[in-house]
Amino acid sequence: MRPLYHYAAAANWLSDPNGLVHHDGEWHLFYQYNPQGEDWGHMSWGHAVSTDLATWRELPVAIEDDPQDLIFSGSAVCDPDGRAGFGTNALIALYTASSAQPPQRQSQALAWSIDRGRTWHKYDGNPVVDRGLADFRDPNVFWHEATQRWIMVVALSAEHRALIYGSSDLRHWDELSVVESGGAPGRIWECPLLIELPVEDCGETRWVFKVDVLHDGPGSGTIYRTGTFDGTRFVADGRAAAPWQVADWGSDFYAAIAWHEPRDAKGRPLWVGWMGNHAYQAQLPRQGWRGAMSLPRRLSLVTAGEGWALRQEVEPAAVAGVPTVSHLADAIPVAARIVLPPAEYCTLTVADAAGRQFVIERHAALLSICRRDSVSPVLDTVGRCHVASGAPVVLWFDAGSCEVLSAEGLCALTFQHRLAGESWAMRFTPGGD
Repeated sequence: MRPLYHYAAAANWLSDPNGLVHHDGEWHLFYQYNPQGEDWGHMSWGHAVSTDLATWRELPVAIEDDPQDLIFSGSAVCDPDGRAGFGTNALIALYTASSAQPPQRQSQALAWSIDRGRTWHKYDGNPVVDRGLADFRDPNVFWHEATQRWIMVVALSAEHRALIYGSSDLRHWDELSVVESGGAPGRIWECPLLIELPVEDCGETRWVFKVDVLHDGPGSGTIYRTGTFDGTRFVADGRAAAPWQVADWGSDFYAAIAWHEPRDAKGRPLWVGWMGNHAYQAQLPRQGWRGAMSLPRRLSLVTAGEGWALRQEVEPAAVAGVPTVSHLADAIPVAARIVLPPAEYCTLTVADAAGRQFVIERHAALLSICRRDSVSPVLDTVGRCHVASGAPVVLWFDAGSCEVLSAEGLCALTFQHRLAGESWAMRFTPGGD
């Protein structure tokens, strides 16, 4: 069954969001896509647009692989002044060209569009950044107003580092600095993001560097740290209690990147992640399509002890038509916003796509999320956060997925789940029994 209010392609494999850009009244969502089937392969950029973040229109493949290169993850920007030389208001995509045949080699390439992203042309001068490496990927580009240049952050995946580049024209790039791992958990870095976020209730901002770790990372592997950025170098905050923090404790929120602009009245940008996991995505049952996107979430920071923590809030415009369930009964709609009542104690149990059970246990001031199965009572703690006494916990259920956010937005859990017959594999138990 297809999701009712999360984006999924009509057919075939979908994974990492790419090229998030707002242009001429449209939100553009590009993504890793296989035009030839629902398994990973022939990586190209799929494409969808929306005017309201709720209804998406799928367009033809934007940038397709060729015999030389697969089109891996990257970003897109609008070039209002035509600095790149392709015309004013051109859309410019920076992506990783990954060799289609051995030996593996990854470099950064450029494509451009002058018809609102409907047709794309690969730049004749590609690659624009090439270090002759096998693992060098996923450029994320944004305009830095203070230094009047474009900034690119790209992962040295096998080295667990990222490089920061600068450019005045999007075609010629100078290396500026390195973001070191600094004891980051997990291995194999992908999909870095460097972005300035507002700190709520104080009028200040802070920078966040986020990266995804493909193997052995906590939660979904999406980790971040706060710091400062002067247009050349990112310096991580040294006084944060936990230098690296987890953005989502579920197993299916990966490769999240942001629409850097536009922002809401509070200065918050949007980001979206892939609701999938490379560890088992290929083993899920075939249904003609595979993979979906999370809901768009607004991002900000809040003061947390001696540091800052990421706050995520689902964009209201994206879920305007989703019914809310506040009094749980035997029947729950296939697509619903479920508000766990502020009981002293309650649990909610759902089965994920692999058949494991997620038990969400809520006390008046504590939300803890654990995995359980029939062999071991508790396998591991997936996530934990404190919830204000009496505050609700919100679950965004859709066909095949669930996003859980605590009321204050400091704890998130995203996972794929399976259906049991025609009903949700879900049990809600109020009270202490």
